[in-house]
Amino acid sequence: MQHSLFNKKNERILTIRSIDEETISSVFEHPNFYGVFFFEKAAGCIIIDQQEIPITTHNILFYYPYQKINLKGTLKGTFIQFHPDFFCIDIHAKDIGCQGVLFNNFFNDTLLRCSETEFNKLLENCFTIANELQQKSIGQLDMVSSQLKIFLIKAVRVKRSQLDESMVKKDTIQYQIEKLIEENFKKQLSPEFYADQLDVSLATFNRLCKKYFQNSFITIVNLKKIAAAKNQLFLTNYPIKDIAYELGYNDPLYFTRVFKKYAGVSPNDFRKQLKNNRLI
Repeated sequence: MQHSLFNKKNERILTIRSIDEETISSVFEHPNFYGVFFFEKAAGCIIIDQQEIPITTHNILFYYPYQKINLKGTLKGTFIQFHPDFFCIDIHAKDIGCQGVLFNNFFNDTLLRCSETEFNKLLENCFTIANELQQKSIGQLDMVSSQLKIFLIKAVRVKRSQLDESMVKKDTIQYQIEKLIEENFKKQLSPEFYADQLDVSLATFNRLCKKYFQNSFITIVNLKKIAAAKNQLFLTNYPIKDIAYELGYNDPLYFTRVFKKYAGVSPNDFRKQLKNNRLI
């Protein structure tokens, strides 16, 4: 199965297709898109942003442009990819609330783990979009955009309900670490600052970061900064050096090296590629 949506320039801006372990790597040949993976059957794990996360049937993964991802195991499912010029998560963030919940979720589980009923209801939205793509009717761009937004709102509601339930079980120290990093990641890069705020030793703080988030403190902060940088690079025309300074990098060249390490491309190339509507 493959269905696509084209803009007025005849550029492919959205595609729905079937995937398995043999074809999944091909979807990242041009990684300048958002993606949603529906794992209808899965056994193994994914590695995304240096976190290794088990995947099973009825999981959904939300992909942000130029995230590094790898799969180990078997899968069968459906994949939606769409270009930011068609539907930008960052622009719709306030309306939908999916940024940091579904996309770029570094603290909580990256996957949306659904019951069979929840999964089928969300997948039904995907098939509704696929049916719309086959009709080629008037107002199709607006119709697909609206249906995509409805799907994301429903997915956020499922994720939010799970987060509300998990908050009861979550260790207080884990929540405190998340809150401190969210509030200070742009300006505070010293792990000693966070350890002092939590009244724990530096060694204990570093151990807790690994325990809860599978990453070092420095990696977590850099991932947060790079996600914020991607937002600014696409939504604004600010000079790259100004974005670097705003995120707490004193040296724009160092910022460029860090960005390329995590995104695989330079900030300038990232900005150019997100102006390119072509998908595979």
